[in-house]
Amino acid sequence: MSTRILWGNAAVVCLLMTGCIQSNSNPSTSPVTGKVIHQGKAVEGATIQFLPSDPKNKVANAQSDAEGKYVLSTFETGDGAMPGKYKVTVRKLVSVQEGVQKDGENAGEPAYVNKDMLPKKYRSAGSTTLEYTVTADGENTFDIDLPK
Repeated sequence: MSTRILWGNAAVVCLLMTGCIQSNSNPSTSPVTGKVIHQGKAVEGATIQFLPSDPKNKVANAQSDAEGKYVLSTFETGDGAMPGKYKVTVRKLVSVQEGVQKDGENAGEPAYVNKDMLPKKYRSAGSTTLEYTVTADGENTFDIDLPK
């Protein structure tokens, strides 16, 4: 009889441990998708950041695909953003050759700089005019159409 109790207790412990391991302790998020467009064309490779107004919320990030589509992630890939109000920044950095290196072991080699291919005002929370509110239930599709 004591063997049954031992096995029963072991089974309970295993179930409890499995339940604890599988539980998700992250705050709830809502799916957020959209498309980045600049001058009427889809923007591939743009970095999108949703910066929360509420300091308790976390930043959500995405990168646009070849069709300009993005899916936000906060804690796990594609999980969306925590409900709340966000300022949104969008950048697309491209490495561009600008002259040649003048000194050092790579003198004469091409010199590269990162250039942002999108309007400057969307780079930071202080200058962006993009603001969206993520809701707990409802459609959170935010197409970002950047003017010239």
